[in-house]
Amino acid sequence: MHETRRTILKTIGAVAGAGAISGQTSAKKAMRLPAAKPEMAWAPADESNYSEAERESDLDIRWFIVHVAQGEADWTVDWFQNPDANASTHYVADHGTGDLTQMLAEEDIGWHGGNWPYNQHSLGIEHSGWVNETEYTDELYEASAKIVRWSATEFDFPKRVRRYDIAPCDAKDGEGGVIGHNQIPNPNDCTKPGGISGHYDPGSLWNWGRYEGFIRRWDVESGENAVVLSDGAVYHGPDEHAKTMAVPSGAVGTATGNVLVRKGIQWYKLDFNGTPGWVAADDVLYARFDAGLSVETTSDLSVRAEPSGERLGVVPEGTAGVVTDGPVDIGGYRWWKVNYDGSQTGWSADYWLTAE
Repeated sequence: MHETRRTILKTIGAVAGAGAISGQTSAKKAMRLPAAKPEMAWAPADESNYSEAERESDLDIRWFIVHVAQGEADWTVDWFQNPDANASTHYVADHGTGDLTQMLAEEDIGWHGGNWPYNQHSLGIEHSGWVNETEYTDELYEASAKIVRWSATEFDFPKRVRRYDIAPCDAKDGEGGVIGHNQIPNPNDCTKPGGISGHYDPGSLWNWGRYEGFIRRWDVESGENAVVLSDGAVYHGPDEHAKTMAVPSGAVGTATGNVLVRKGIQWYKLDFNGTPGWVAADDVLYARFDAGLSVETTSDLSVRAEPSGERLGVVPEGTAGVVTDGPVDIGGYRWWKVNYDGSQTGWSADYWLTAE
């Protein structure tokens, strides 16, 4: 048995006791709603479809792998309970209802990645639906994201989507994060994606930007951004009875670091171009960028007249630019309007942009 990051953190917490480290941690937690495991039905997979383990002490969980089932949720549950399946994930989510089913204990190893080390160091979730056909709802993203937030907190891996590239050859490299099945390396050639069978789910209609928005909505830190989901959601104070402000849906604010929990509601104080306001966490989504931020393309990237609209051209990998508008979520992507250096201005997909 070896010490994982999780067991090391537990040890540090025990040693700290009531000292400064423990006090700071408690104060921080008191400002945010805890990462609670969502309610799920329990339907255990057949014992021939997974490996029993004690991963909290023996193996380090550092990846959360997103799948699309190519079918309905009840079909998927039935299949993992079939001894002929030779496959399983820890969770199944219904894209129509957002209902969740747990099929494996987190300490056990699911057979879902097509790469044994990634199976050993991951949790997996199947979402009902069909790759490149199903349009996923906020109910599904929110339900799935709650599992990510809880498990990332429980097992100490980043609440972060790893974008646009294949995950490391070695599943133990780096801190981990949230990836699609298509990002798991082939165990025989780690330059090839999709595990041993070359899977390409979750596909082009899975909106990673919006999904990460739900994952991070309760954990926006000072200096990070959040987009407001509805008109009349921003208040002069952290109270639903306070006077509302004229901040429209879609506005992006920057977190000031002021976070409060009152009457079971978590509030952020956000800065909207020099004007502060308070908004409940369930009325925002985390956003990677804001107008005025410098970004760079991570691949050759289309520039469009409108989000998911007519293509104006392509800018090469490494092109710098400044965000001027967004985000807009449509067509499976989160879009930002970017003024590219020495080139055109238009809308590009969030997934292939990074902050400079």
